[in-house]
Amino acid sequence: MRYNVQAWSNGVYKSIKHRVVAAENAERFSMAFFYCPMEEAIIKSHMKPAMYKKFTFKEYKEQSEKDVKQTGGKVGLSRFLL
Repeated sequence: MRYNVQAWSNGVYKSIKHRVVAAENAERFSMAFFYCPMEEAIIKSHMKPAMYKKFTFKEYKEQSEKDVKQTGGKVGLSRFLL
């Protein structure tokens, strides 16, 4: 879901791979944003020209699942470039 912000911002805010390194004797705090939007939620940028085509969260999720099966990993937003 980290790519949603990149698509909404038309590439202004880049998505990075999130990696957590556990520090010894340190508490960790995580927070989810845009967690589990409705499948019908439309993801698009209102900036012109748009870099990504409009898509639903369901389309993104289905494409991600196909990519994992075919390539072993998520391909990401490049599937939705115009």
